Amino acid sequence: MEAKKVLTRENKPTNELRRPVKKIFKDIELSYTEVYYLDSEVNEDNGIINKEKKVRHYTKGQVNRNMKALKSAYLIAKGAASPNEIIEFRKKHHIAASTLSQILGFSKNTISNIENDGITSLSSGRLIKMCLNNKDIMYAYIKICDTIDNSKKDELSKRLMQQ
Repeated sequence: MEAKKVLTRENKPTNELRRPVKKIFKDIELSYTEVYYLDSEVNEDNGIINKEKKVRHYTKGQVNRNMKALKSAYLIAKGAASPNEIIEFRKKHHIAASTLSQILGFSKNTISNIENDGITSLSSGRLIKMCLNNKDIMYAYIKICDTIDNSKKDELSKRLMQQ
């Protein structure tokens, strides 16, 4: 995956960087990946730029992505399914993201959005985790799903119960 480019203070392109971050919030350790770029240090009191020292800076988009990642880490720590857990489950059982969304009663793009952007709701994240961890619950949801035809339901049920 090619690194994203960010323009520095001098209008020169630089790579977006990533680093693992651990934070403690309400006695819960949260781990996520932060995105940033390096640029010259600026003294906020007098505005003097020190071109010799590079420090972390964040674009507005990076701040938003970092906040989403932090929120997702918190929700996962509180019992929600992680995007990776969902992806691994889908791959293992050969289930499309849109199909899993329909089985669980979400809109068609919900699972795909969660996989790309992280969990946005604790209740949804916990429901998904409960279903991923309990084949009987998932099987029951497949059987009552009215947006999937019966042959597809049978195929999904067989795949789920074989594993």
